[in-house]
Amino acid sequence: MRINAAIGLSAVALALAMGHAEPARAGDVGNAGMECYVDTFRFDIATADQCTSLWVPNGAHDPSVAVFSVTGLPPGNYGFVWRNLENNLIVASCANQSACAVPIATDRMGDGIAILQATVTDLDTGASRQVQATAYYFDGYT
Repeated sequence: MRINAAIGLSAVALALAMGHAEPARAGDVGNAGMECYVDTFRFDIATADQCTSLWVPNGAHDPSVAVFSVTGLPPGNYGFVWRNLENNLIVASCANQSACAVPIATDRMGDGIAILQATVTDLDTGASRQVQATAYYFDGYT
């Protein structure tokens, strides 16, 4: 009897604790953000808002690709429009995808920078938000 009462009280306590948590809401684009990484031969880890990578011989291609991803969205129905802020053009190949990869060359072969912006729109509510990130790719050898 004591075990059943203890289990019942634990279940009630858990339910009360969970009841105070704010649930994620579809259409809430307020927490949207962006992360990126430059693809190398190493284990690349995406970082928020900006990312930096160094080219070294046998460590990566030059040029390579910078990979950008929208983060912080609860499950929902979203549209994505990607814009390259270096030339102010829409990145058509990334339309309606939550991630986008673009070419990037080091500062030795190009400008070493890729800047993307995504306009995220909840297709059910019309709520939208713009997020962006910058990728840097430097020559770490010469």
